[in-house]
Amino acid sequence: MPKVDVTDEAIIDATPTEVYKALLNEFAGVTQLFLPTYEFKLKGDIPIDHEGAVFDLAVHNKGLNSKLSGKITKISEALSIEVEYAGDLVGAEKYSFELTPDGKTKVQLRFNARTNSLLMSLLSPFINIEKGHSEMVQKSFKALNSYLSNK
Repeated sequence: MPKVDVTDEAIIDATPTEVYKALLNEFAGVTQLFLPTYEFKLKGDIPIDHEGAVFDLAVHNKGLNSKLSGKITKISEALSIEVEYAGDLVGAEKYSFELTPDGKTKVQLRFNARTNSLLMSLLSPFINIEKGHSEMVQKSFKALNSYLSNK
C-alpha cells in the first residue's frame, strides 16, 4: 500500500489556545470552516477535547471522496493534538501549536499514513496524494486564519 508522509505549516493570526479550540470545534462539527473539502462529525459521548473522542471525516477533493474515522489519541491543551485514522487511509496526524514572538501561532500538521482502499491504491501512481493533501491543508489553514482574524 502506498505511503503518505507530509508536513504542512502556517502562521495563524491568533493565540495557540484560540487555534487549538477552533480546530477542535471543527473536528466536532460545531463549525464548518473547511467545507467543501473536509466535513467532520463527532461520534459517541466522549467530548472532542478528551483522549478517546471519535469523529467521522469525509474528504472531498477533485471528484475523489474518502471516508475516515478519527480518534483523538493524545491531547495537550494549546500545544498538540494527535489523531489516529482508519478508513480509506490508515495512519496518524499530529497538530502542534507554537506561540511566535509577535503573539501569533505557528501551526504544524504532520500526516503519516498509507492507503487502505483498492481505489486509492490503484490511483496512487497517477495522483500525488501528498501534494493534494498539502493543498487541502493549506486551504484549511487559510480558512482557519480568516475565521480567527475576524472574531
